Amino acid sequence: MSKLSAATNRLVLLADDNDETAFVIEAMLDMMDFAVERARNGQDALEMSAANAYALILMDIEMPVMDGLAATKAIRSQEIAALVPAVPIVGITGHSDKATHRLCQLAGMDEVLCKPFLMEELEARLTALCAKRVN
Repeated sequence: MSKLSAATNRLVLLADDNDETAFVIEAMLDMMDFAVERARNGQDALEMSAANAYALILMDIEMPVMDGLAATKAIRSQEIAALVPAVPIVGITGHSDKATHRLCQLAGMDEVLCKPFLMEELEARLTALCAKRVN
């Protein structure tokens, strides 16, 4: 059972174009009692984030149509324009170099997880970010 309170928003947007990766992450989130909606590219993630209140967004940084960095910047701009609190965004990437992590930070991502990651790593990040949002 997840350490997160059942009273918190349990809806996560997963933006990832890779079906296998998305399947694994969705299974992890399901075991942590999260509901998941999936976007297959950054443009879809941008549109979905404008229409729904997510507890968190997991954003792959390399996707077709619009990459995760551009989508994150656009989501942050939407939030500022609408005067709404920023939803936590966790970048997911296969790149572990500091330059990629810095690009994620500059785009407006709160955290970065390097693929492949363990469920315990994902749960720890989600717990910390959701707790910050509630406080």
